[in-house]
Amino acid sequence: MTEEQFRRHVRKIAALRGWTLAYHTHNSQRSDAGWPDEVYGHPKAKRVIFAEFKTNTGRIRPAQRDWLKHLAACGFETALWRPKDLDHIVTVLAPDGPRAQLTDNL
Repeated sequence: MTEEQFRRHVRKIAALRGWTLAYHTHNSQRSDAGWPDEVYGHPKAKRVIFAEFKTNTGRIRPAQRDWLKHLAACGFETALWRPKDLDHIVTVLAPDGPRAQLTDNL
């Protein structure tokens, strides 16, 4: 599964669970380096998730790591999501699910 296919799949799951896509960078060449791929908001649950998508073997760039860590330190839910984590992602996307959190091996 490509990163794009995976991102679109998660977007569909999120929509079914009441999340709205607040932002997606369409052309990252003109954006600040490292900004997360998508930002989801759930108005009823009052939650916001900044998500970076990678394939199971995709590498995260330093600027991506820096943004995710910065946003997490500011109190936002942040996630690095891969296809192998889909079961966990579905759980996090439940409106009353656990907060998205970065793993220590980021």
